[in-house]
Amino acid sequence: MRTSYFRRRFNIASKPGRLIMALLAMAALGGAYYLMHEGLNQLSQARQLERLPETPIGALASGPYAIAGNVSDRSSTVTTPYSTQKAVYVRYKLEEEYRDSDGDRHVRTLDSGERGGPFVLEDDSGSVTITTDFPESGIEWHLNRSYYREVGDRMYSEWALVPGDHARVVGRYLPTDQEVVFRDLSRFSLPAMVSSQSLDVDGGDRLFGAAIRISIATGLLALGLALTLTALNIHRFWIYVLTLSVVVTGGLSTLGIARLNAEWSAIASLYETRFEALDGAQQNSLLLADVAALEQLIRRSTSGWLDQWMFQRVVENRLPVPPLDDNTAAMAQQIVDRQPHGHYQHGWISWALTLGSFILAIGLLYLAIRTVKFKRLMEAVPTSSTQGLSFGLSELKGIVDTDDAFPPLRDPLTDQKCIAFDYKVEERRGSGKDEKWHTIEHTSECAPFWLEDSEGQVLVQPEGADIEYPRSHSETRGDRRYTVRFLDTLINVYCIGFAGLDRDRPDHLTIQQDDGTPFLISANKEDDIILDRGARGFVGVALSLGLFLFSATALMASDGSFSPDNLILSALTVPVVLCLYIGILHYNDIIFLKNRVERARANIDTILQQRHDLWPNLEKAVKGYLTHEKKLLEAIGRLRSADPSALGARGKTDQLIGFEQQVTAALKARIENYPDLKGNTVVQQFMAMMAETENYLALLRNSYTESAKIYNTRIQSLPDIILAKLFRFRSAPPKA
Repeated sequence: MRTSYFRRRFNIASKPGRLIMALLAMAALGGAYYLMHEGLNQLSQARQLERLPETPIGALASGPYAIAGNVSDRSSTVTTPYSTQKAVYVRYKLEEEYRDSDGDRHVRTLDSGERGGPFVLEDDSGSVTITTDFPESGIEWHLNRSYYREVGDRMYSEWALVPGDHARVVGRYLPTDQEVVFRDLSRFSLPAMVSSQSLDVDGGDRLFGAAIRISIATGLLALGLALTLTALNIHRFWIYVLTLSVVVTGGLSTLGIARLNAEWSAIASLYETRFEALDGAQQNSLLLADVAALEQLIRRSTSGWLDQWMFQRVVENRLPVPPLDDNTAAMAQQIVDRQPHGHYQHGWISWALTLGSFILAIGLLYLAIRTVKFKRLMEAVPTSSTQGLSFGLSELKGIVDTDDAFPPLRDPLTDQKCIAFDYKVEERRGSGKDEKWHTIEHTSECAPFWLEDSEGQVLVQPEGADIEYPRSHSETRGDRRYTVRFLDTLINVYCIGFAGLDRDRPDHLTIQQDDGTPFLISANKEDDIILDRGARGFVGVALSLGLFLFSATALMASDGSFSPDNLILSALTVPVVLCLYIGILHYNDIIFLKNRVERARANIDTILQQRHDLWPNLEKAVKGYLTHEKKLLEAIGRLRSADPSALGARGKTDQLIGFEQQVTAALKARIENYPDLKGNTVVQQFMAMMAETENYLALLRNSYTESAKIYNTRIQSLPDIILAKLFRFRSAPPKA
């Protein structure tokens, strides 16, 4: 079997690319909404569980309650499928371990399900029927695994609640039917739950899960905004930062306050329901103690400033205190003292998540900053013509051309002319869903080419460049797939790289690789490349921001406590982190421009040093011939004895070069009268070197002047002037 096809590189700036970005943005924003909604629900539920006391069954009146007791033997039961014991509820799962074609071990589920029915819960004060309406109840069953057995490669697991087990139930008591049901709990921000664990563990796990969901939702929101701006063809980083800061900070703060208001309103309504049940039941000390304990727990839960403000605004006037005698007050205090706080039982997991997400966030931040930095560099460097090319970082646009001196390559798959290709051979291994392609050969090659525009042409040495191949070709032959990506000849390309001297033609510049300077060759338009880099940078920032928030919330929730104060703090973290991003970007920009100036200055110093090293030998060669040219010999002596370290001193370069040119011109005029001197090897080398470096020195000085101008402008403009003063960046001399 042989299949073959050509394809072009995916372009984000194209209409299909922007449509895909829009669809991904909708998916990310939808996921953010869902996770935020679920996270805030879990947060409210966990906080309500901390406020809700465990009520004795004999004190049940009407409304939502948290009760605890033992499962009665009088309960109806089902038979568990693997251990064949009697249980009021069981969840079961059968798994099998197997190896794929590569020998890797995997686990798959063969069977799973759950069974159950109503049961009776009893404590010292009485008993009550728990009606589960199984399986349509929507109850959360938090049970420890009660049975596990391995038979060969199969694993049998059960999570069962059996008569005699201790259980905690959060449900709604109906006094008319004398049963606990699990309906209409959401309006009180309470979960429908049956658990064999303590409420502090359930609450802590719920708080931790809420914190993680909220942080992931925030990351998805940041990602959705990044993709939305990309789909709208917006790539300005400051627009993204401003939009993200406003949306995330404002959104989280608004949602947090709204959820807090609903949460406090719900607990106030629950208390009012309990308090109203006291009418006609003043002699029921259990009921009085339960209501009094609820009132104290509500007041105790106002730990943060936001809780205190919302409590005073929503709850305080709806919280009448029931009259208590000493015994009832003591009972209420005992209930309050027994009430656990949320506790996350796997604290090491939160610490591992905190550390891992923080390290990953730093890595993504580095990649995002590097990508955005390159994008900003492309925007800052003006496009040059081939005739107006200057030494240093340059940007060009033109057509790829070749000739006999620099012939094109032939790609190894289709034998088409190109100037660069990337060839890969893969072999198919495995079968079915475990089928994978493994690379068995991978080669890349490129060749020098001419980049031609309306004014001329310049040689490009693509070795070491980041080449964006516009087209690819793939063929499948049996179990092997052959793919080649290539850059054609005679197509328009964009190129940004270092313009340096051509070694074979010292009076010409060529685009080449240089350490510390980006080098890109692409068949895409400059605006499309900028948009692509902007999108990558936005996504990197969004993901790293999400991971930073994930790390922070995992740390805050590691002890099972996470409050709206933490939520607002997380919201305020966003602009702080984004300001850090901006500060790093601008600092890196200044460092790059500063290093560019220093490098231009160092290049000038190198050429001046090379010219200076010629004068001692020249003096020896001409001294015997020009004994009567006292002034000329003194001038040569001055140049020979000049301090090399002072060659690049501020304001001295023009003076030095001017003096050199005068002496060289005078020397050239004198040696015409001395044929032997004119043919001297040292003199010939000197004259050739001076002529050769003259144009080069002019290019270097122009490059320095332009670099110094850009650098000085940046450190005198906002916001870079703040960093310049903070880190003491000094202006560069305008001329070398």
